[in-house]
Amino acid sequence: MKNLHWLALVVLSGCGVQDAFVDEGELADFESVVDAPLLGANGKDAAERSCQIVLRSLDRGATSCTNGICWWTWTGLIDISKQAEAEGARARVLFKNIDATPWSSVSTTRTTGAPAGFTRYRFRLTRDTLRDGMSATAYARANVQVAPYLMTTTGARLFDHNRVPGELDAYVLSQAGGWRVAPDAAVCNGDVVASRTLDFQSGYRITQRGTLVAGQPVTLNYALDRLTTCRGTHNGFPAWELQASVRFFPSGSVAEGTVRGFDAPNGVPSNAGAKSVPLEVNIPSGTTSMEVWFRNSSGAGMNCEAWDSNNGSNYRFPVFAAAPARVQWVGNAGSSFTRACARQEGVPASTTLDSYVQQRACMFVEVDVYVPGLTDSGETQPGAVFAQAELKLDGVAMAGSDLTFVGRFGNDYRFHFEVPKSELYYGPKWQKLEYGFRFSTDGRVWLRETTRVVTRDVSFCNPAWPGGC
Repeated sequence: MKNLHWLALVVLSGCGVQDAFVDEGELADFESVVDAPLLGANGKDAAERSCQIVLRSLDRGATSCTNGICWWTWTGLIDISKQAEAEGARARVLFKNIDATPWSSVSTTRTTGAPAGFTRYRFRLTRDTLRDGMSATAYARANVQVAPYLMTTTGARLFDHNRVPGELDAYVLSQAGGWRVAPDAAVCNGDVVASRTLDFQSGYRITQRGTLVAGQPVTLNYALDRLTTCRGTHNGFPAWELQASVRFFPSGSVAEGTVRGFDAPNGVPSNAGAKSVPLEVNIPSGTTSMEVWFRNSSGAGMNCEAWDSNNGSNYRFPVFAAAPARVQWVGNAGSSFTRACARQEGVPASTTLDSYVQQRACMFVEVDVYVPGLTDSGETQPGAVFAQAELKLDGVAMAGSDLTFVGRFGNDYRFHFEVPKSELYYGPKWQKLEYGFRFSTDGRVWLRETTRVVTRDVSFCNPAWPGGC
């Protein structure tokens, strides 16, 4: 997301009534009538998917009566990023019931309880929602749409789409949803949810996740089968070490640590239980590059040592003063769900997995990502972008996976996702797989692409599934 560049305090007119800023505590729950969300139509409204504003929860409260009219009420919590707050943005909320033509807007009041990197605001919906005493039929069809947004000092309105994917979607209070919006701790939680890593993998492959930034940690993961010599024992116990060394420039300082451990049933380690352990090192401030190498050595009189050091040149990585700009755009999706295995533009919202597709067809999706100053620069650095798939099988989260970098297309990077057909066959019997993609340059603020669905055809069956097909 580009820096929002808040310029000056403005008011945005709609339907003849001004939607003015209200300072916290000045006029709590102030209400006015405003323009509906006009995403892409008026040049001032846009969907915000980079955790600048997110609705945390919305719960029903006591009924409020005024002049003989009783309305259902709700209290909600919104978090806005410290960055947005520092640049002058204010959190507000649009809402309307199913029968109302205009949208109403309410102000918010600062409160406590936000995660790191956010400020929390409270708001209340106290009238023009649903009237008390309606019939059961009326309640069954009724709903209240809620659209939190950031009012910027440029007059732009940035609507929270971190939990609602569609461009025209809003949060909905309905009987089917229990008249509430429940918290979702997985969305915009403010903590680093993806670490910068260097993975030294089998086959002497190296994968980088995230830009290496001075003053920030990086985790080294090492596949032990890259160095298999010098694994001596003493009285049957392991007597060897596999150590990583990291040298930082221009300081020349070195950090070292082990990348091997042992499973030790009953407290007895053995070479058969050797396992890789991650090593986290902090990159000193002022670092511009770093190099890494590994040394495998045996003691107990063996005097054996072996090196994994890029043939003596060491593995070298650039280090930057700051992470790249945030991911600004994701789109231009393409896919193949046919035997031809050729990319076609567009991706179906729902795809059926039958036995023919399972055995004979490709199932992949590709999307393009734009990061200003990164994807349009001269040097290709796919490791600077965290690109991950998020999966749910019948509503239960599956382990996510990294997307595969395809290449640069124009000013964008393209990433590839394979539908995990093998896991869908050998795992539990299932009905629906939901999948979506998220992208980040700092591992904390994510831009998500549309969630899509794969449904299982009855012809797609593993006879070993409990209860049959």
